[in-house]
Order: sequence, then structure tokens, then C-alpha cells
Amino acid sequence: MDFWKEQLKNLFNDERLDGLLKSIDQQLAHSLKEFDHHLNHFQNNYFFHVDSTETENEVIIQATLPVSDQDKVNLDLVNHQLRILIQRFETEQIQNNEGEILKKENFSKRIERYLPLPPNVAPKSIKASMSGNRLTVKVPKGNHNHSQIIEIDQE
Repeated sequence: MDFWKEQLKNLFNDERLDGLLKSIDQQLAHSLKEFDHHLNHFQNNYFFHVDSTETENEVIIQATLPVSDQDKVNLDLVNHQLRILIQRFETEQIQNNEGEILKKENFSKRIERYLPLPPNVAPKSIKASMSGNRLTVKVPKGNHNHSQIIEIDQE
């Protein structure tokens, strides 16, 4: 019986347990740091901040877009929603030590966001401008009201 007690003491001694916990802690800290790095990269390249304000006459939408000079920005009105679409075209290549291109790949990415608009907007009067990476869209409100009372037939 003393033999097994001694073996268990050696198995669970404080130094070994301390080393194991430190190793787990270091691995977890490293994994969280890598995850944070990837999350920041994803957030900076695939999300964008949008502010909207509404006045009596118009809706003003301002967005800070993650765009470069080669990116293409499109605006569409789809089912009473404003779609902001960013198309990014990139080229990736691998070279050897002499500078020769071994592999070249072209690809595109799409980043899009839909913003609901009030029902009384005048779609033909929408104006948009871009300064740097700042997009401003002015959506005038129309005078028409799309609500309608529906009569209920009594049977």
C-alpha cells in the first residue's frame, strides 16, 4: 500500500502540477492572442460603421467604408432597402528567390450591407457622394404615404 501512495505523490506533486498549469495557461494565452488578431483583421476588412439620421425632409446615411483605390462601391435600392456593396479585386503571387513568379492568383471579395429605409422615400431623388472612404447618401422623403385602409367585408 505504501508503494502506491508514493507513486500517487510523485504523480501529483506540486512542481509537476505547476508546470502543467503554466503550460496550459501559456497555450491558452497564445491561442487567444491569435484569435484576437484574426478577429481584428476580419472586423477591419469585412465590416463598416454606418450612422443614419432622419430629418423632416430626408434620411442621411454616412458610412466609413474599408476601401482602397482599386475597390468598387455600388449602391442599389432593393425592396425598400439600401444595399451598399464593396467589390474588392486582389492579386496574390508567389515568387522564388530570383524574382520569378511561380504562381499568380486573382480573386474578388464582396462586402455588402443592407439598410432599411422608411416607406415614404423618393427613390429617384437619392443622392450619394464619396470623399476618401466616407460615403454619404441623402434619401429625400416623398409626400406620399404608402399606408392604406383595407375594408373588411361582413358576411
